[in-house]
Amino acid sequence: MTQKIRVAEIVESMVAGIREHIRQIATYVDRERFELTVICSAERDGRIRPELEQWRAAGVGVIEVPMVRPISPPRDILCYRRILHELRKGAFSVIHTHGSKGGFIGRMAARTLPGVAVIHTGHTFPVQWARGASGAFYLALERKACRRTHRVIALTGAQKELLVRMRVCPEEKIAVVANATELPPMPGPDDRRRAREALGIPPEEPVIGMVGRIVPQKAPDAFVGAARLVARARPDAHFVWIGDGPLRADLEHGLRRMDVPPANVHVAGEYDDPRWLYPAFDVFLFTTRWEGMPYAVLEAMAAGLPVVSMRVPGIDELVQHGRTGMLVSNDALLGMCVVELLKHRTKLSQFGAAARSLIEERFPIAQFVKRLEELYVDEAAARAECGARSQENA
Repeated sequence: MTQKIRVAEIVESMVAGIREHIRQIATYVDRERFELTVICSAERDGRIRPELEQWRAAGVGVIEVPMVRPISPPRDILCYRRILHELRKGAFSVIHTHGSKGGFIGRMAARTLPGVAVIHTGHTFPVQWARGASGAFYLALERKACRRTHRVIALTGAQKELLVRMRVCPEEKIAVVANATELPPMPGPDDRRRAREALGIPPEEPVIGMVGRIVPQKAPDAFVGAARLVARARPDAHFVWIGDGPLRADLEHGLRRMDVPPANVHVAGEYDDPRWLYPAFDVFLFTTRWEGMPYAVLEAMAAGLPVVSMRVPGIDELVQHGRTGMLVSNDALLGMCVVELLKHRTKLSQFGAAARSLIEERFPIAQFVKRLEELYVDEAAARAECGARSQENA
């Protein structure tokens, strides 16, 4: 029997898209070929712990290390030592790090281990959003970590181009592996009715929805601006944001100031799995300032929804303007595009059907898992070969 490849996934940010990414790895990677351990933190959201227990019960190793997002040298050093201890004890062939904090600490620990393949997925890299002195600081850290990384995974071609342009790492180190999502059964009238009842929305009124954390990256101010324009053209429209975050009060205040009934505004809070609520929407309005490859958009398209989004790098590799949705470069145009779609129900249906077909064709889970497993096998083999050559030359 072929020996299993031992893989460690190291991640601090077990929320939002990264949480979904790790869930997919823990669920779908072949257990006959790979022995998986997730080294993670539940400090941001302790509600992840029941899911961690489910992974343990399914045979995935889970080790909690209390990493936190802010830079905290005393705590970060303790986490580094704990992770290094676990990596030495685990005798892993592949170490796959995720995000900024888990990515840096994990790769610094991995550099001390000979013969181990180090892979990193940034999801969104600091060079996409950090500016000024902090941007220069994070860029220097990422360049240092990438020198100790055998393969960097970009989620889109645009992300790869940025990493090369900013000299984060050489092009030959970068592999593009797009995110993916499960394709649920096509939502029907019962699914739509159930989702709308849960949100308190009448069955026939138009609904514009967004799913995501309420943080500066997701531009809740742009959502409010678009909603205000849509409300003037369609006073019966409902506006839904599923998620939570530090800007929730600002979002709620902005939506309340619109000239629409309070019953037409829904800030629904966070759901562990919001996918059953997508059928309530008619249009998915995605406001964002930067992205890797957002799961919320993948899931909305899988649910057969047209997407109206800002044209930020990478989004145009997912949303096809004029076929599966509409992309704009100016916040002021978001609302106009939503109004245009609501006027033409046939186009709304056509875009939604095309969006679902695109997910089925280009972003299936099986394709993501196959590509990731190939990287694990190839990088583990390359490191083993380097180790063998070193021994021969010793």
